[in-house]
Amino acid sequence: MPTTPARARRKLDHGKAEVVQREPFTIRLNYEVDGEKNTEEVRVGLDTGSKKAGVSAVRKDGEVLYQSRVELRTDIRSKMDRRRRYRRTRRSRRTRYRELRFDNRRREEGWLPPSLKSKAESMVKAVKKLSEILPIDSVNVEVAPFDMQKVKNPDIEGEEYQNGELKGHTSVRQYVLYRDKHQCINCKKDDVPLQTHHIQPRSEGGTDKPSNMISLCVECHEKVHSGEIELSERSLKYWTKKEYRFMSHVNSMKDRIVDELKKLFDDVKVTFGNITKAVRKRLRLDKSDVNDSIAIASQDFIDDGIVSKLGHTFIQRCLPKGRYRLHKGERSEVSISADDSDYFGFNRWDKVELPNGTVGFVKGRRKSGYFDISDIHGNSYVHSIKHGKLRLIFKAGTIITEVKGNSSPQ
Repeated sequence: MPTTPARARRKLDHGKAEVVQREPFTIRLNYEVDGEKNTEEVRVGLDTGSKKAGVSAVRKDGEVLYQSRVELRTDIRSKMDRRRRYRRTRRSRRTRYRELRFDNRRREEGWLPPSLKSKAESMVKAVKKLSEILPIDSVNVEVAPFDMQKVKNPDIEGEEYQNGELKGHTSVRQYVLYRDKHQCINCKKDDVPLQTHHIQPRSEGGTDKPSNMISLCVECHEKVHSGEIELSERSLKYWTKKEYRFMSHVNSMKDRIVDELKKLFDDVKVTFGNITKAVRKRLRLDKSDVNDSIAIASQDFIDDGIVSKLGHTFIQRCLPKGRYRLHKGERSEVSISADDSDYFGFNRWDKVELPNGTVGFVKGRRKSGYFDISDIHGNSYVHSIKHGKLRLIFKAGTIITEVKGNSSPQ
């Protein structure tokens, strides 16, 4: 349970407690306390998301014991695309023949794409790590299922759900040309051959949905790709739609998150966005991931309807488990040994303290012993500092943590 920094320091100085964890700073008493209740009822609130998630722990009297914002990984898709390019390049080299194995893949029930699986597991892991320092009695999760067609068209009802925007058209291209009245949206010509252009290129995560495609004549299409002309925002305003993929991500992950949490905790409840919004307004909290998680945890739990927030928030960032690169150089001619992963006792994203007291993370390393230090988002503090001037605070894992606001000393 919470205590003051001074009291914790006295317990440590007299050998009555030991440090269990530094992020957040946690101690464990070395003796039993008679006549006192050692644990109190604590509920955790989890606000799920596609890019960020909020996690908080609230006591029944309304005191917030923990609040954090978890920044999920968004680089898995691009890394898998890069791996796919490498794999296809290898097939054109003079290598041994391997029989095709395209028809022996089976997806198990509840399968998720690797990018969504990573996000779901990271949110569950954030709650699991919290249970190591707090006695969690119950968990509330906001799953927020989205009606995608209702989001696109608020007036949709009845049989209209069965009629998609492509109804009556044989292909996406045909629909895009029909929607654009068979004319180039740039030069407005309608008596020339037309092509479909992706507003956001597929190489940058764009899709083949009609909302990401427009009609251009051959001449304008070539000039757009060569950079000779740039489509104005006004000409794209009608076609550029709101991005719905993040809502789809949450819809796909919600069942996995709830099932995994039920394996860890006995009392797991599901709530929805409209309830969270009402509770957040009643508690007079602004809209944010952290405040949403506090509202989720406070539903039908706190006694007097008032919460006492912390003065600091833990910012957590999810990272890959390890370094998988085995070669470097222009033609990958230089092998990287496993010993290179640890330079002078430091690895990437280790949490360190600078001589002036600033706490940061090891962003870049050199064999000369000079490192780049940055904040949790990669914004540099120092571009070159000798490793001997750094004090190691915490070794990097799959989740690194930075404190925003006033907190107890490291």
